[in-house]
Amino acid sequence: MTDAMTPQFVSAAVVITSVVMYQICMKSVPEGVNPVSALLTFYLSALVCTLLASRFFADTGTVFSISEFSWAAALVGVAIVGIELGYLLMYRSGWTLAAAPLIGMGGAAIILTVIGMAFFRQPITPKTIAGVGLCLYGLYLLTPTDKMA
Repeated sequence: MTDAMTPQFVSAAVVITSVVMYQICMKSVPEGVNPVSALLTFYLSALVCTLLASRFFADTGTVFSISEFSWAAALVGVAIVGIELGYLLMYRSGWTLAAAPLIGMGGAAIILTVIGMAFFRQPITPKTIAGVGLCLYGLYLLTPTDKMA
């Protein structure tokens, strides 16, 4: 297996491809569509994709087992609704395709860096400090003053 085909690179490629598709499609949801109706469509298509994907990962053939239920997985579902609705509303309120993901992910990266250090014992390094500083500066540059009001 070449370096470009390692699980780390393949998984990163899946994320990058999916995020690009996600942002383009989210920006393209028609303005007149009710946000809740859009969310229902998102989750119906996600359910179909998840059921199809389960065939590649299910070693026992069981798609869902109550014994595998986790509070963290349930809260991921809550977070997904917030992310989807938040991005949809960001685009509808005028954020650009270039700025919305950077604002969302940059802000989250700063918060997750602090949480990672405080609760997961991830080290703080000069690179970490520089990265947070660059994120903060990027957020400053990308956030128009009329969006702050």
